[in-house]
Order: sequence, then C-alpha cells, then structure tokens
Amino acid sequence: MTATPIATTPVVTALAAPSAEPAPGSPQALLLLAGLGILPASAGLADPRFSPDAIQGCITRLLTLKQEQEALAEEQKQLHDQLRLAHLRGDLQQHLPAGKDGNGYRIAPQTLLLRRPGRRQWRYSLSCKELECQLKARQSYEQHSGEATCSLGASFWEVRSVKD
Repeated sequence: MTATPIATTPVVTALAAPSAEPAPGSPQALLLLAGLGILPASAGLADPRFSPDAIQGCITRLLTLKQEQEALAEEQKQLHDQLRLAHLRGDLQQHLPAGKDGNGYRIAPQTLLLRRPGRRQWRYSLSCKELECQLKARQSYEQHSGEATCSLGASFWEVRSVKD
C-alpha cells in the first residue's frame, strides 16, 4: 500500500488540554468530536481525513519525522563538537568576525554564534540527600494513602523501536 500525502489542513486546530483523554467511542469522545465539527466513525459517512490511506500516511510521515529528528540530533552533536575543537584551536577567532560587543562570532548579518557555559550541576551534602529521601518517602506515602492528588497532562503520541 502506498502512502498518500497528508492534508495540510489540521484535523484539530486547538484543544484545551483535558485532565484525561476520553476513551475512543465514549460519550466524552463523541462530545469532543462534536465540538470540533467531526462526525464519529459510527456515523457511517466516510471522511477522507480518516481513511486507511490517510491514517497510514500520517503514521508513515510521523515515523519519517522521528527518524529525521534522531539523525539531525546526531549531526548537530557532531557539528557542536567540531565547532568546539575549532574554538579551542583558535580557528574561529581567525576566520570569523567578532560579534557585537566582542561576544561570540558574527556568522550572518543578524546572527551570532555564541559559546555558552554549561549548566550548573549541584552536588548536595549527605544531610540534604537524607532530607530528599524523606521527602520522596512522604510523597510515596501520600500517593498510596490517597492524601496526594493526581492529574494527567495532555495525551501525546510516541514512536518507539520494538526490541525483539
């Protein structure tokens, strides 16, 4: 089966993040669909946005984007490493003009390449770690006793590799 191009118009323009996504076909889901002007599958009318080809195309494109993201993240890491080495060698100072106020390097008329220090990483004393353990134990107790309240964020799709 060949994937069909995905429509450029979004199915859902905006949704308020519910505390929990309703189950497919439930009254809450049907109410949500009605609010968006979308008929449920049980209406018997074929909606091309939800055809098997459209769904397969959506899944195929999602998988492609996920793979591209991973490849881009790896390439970005390699480029950052290469620029770091060029910076340490002094090559950036030789080949790129200094940025505004001497900060970074100007790489385009309105774009600077800046080297930022790493984020602060804290190591705490043993007494602080003990307090953290006590807090986690208390949180666990409140979760199991019903004293703590729980809510869910918005649902989302995740693409994972299957481990055989």
